[in-house]
Amino acid sequence: MTDTRSMRSDNARLMETNLSLLLECREMDTEINEMREKLLAKCKLLEKRGIPVPQQFLELLASQQGSQIPPTNP
Repeated sequence: MTDTRSMRSDNARLMETNLSLLLECREMDTEINEMREKLLAKCKLLEKRGIPVPQQFLELLASQQGSQIPPTNP
């Protein structure tokens, strides 16, 4: 019986740690997406001012925008 309680306790701690890590990853994904959008906007502004931005770079920024998992409601 004690072994089962110990295993459940260990499992609960691991699940709590995993949840914390998942939440941190989601926060970082959000920050990365926000920065990517800002960078893309700045690149477009540079192009508008006549300063060339490599097309491959713009394509990479644009393609990465949709690759993140959309946030879920907690």
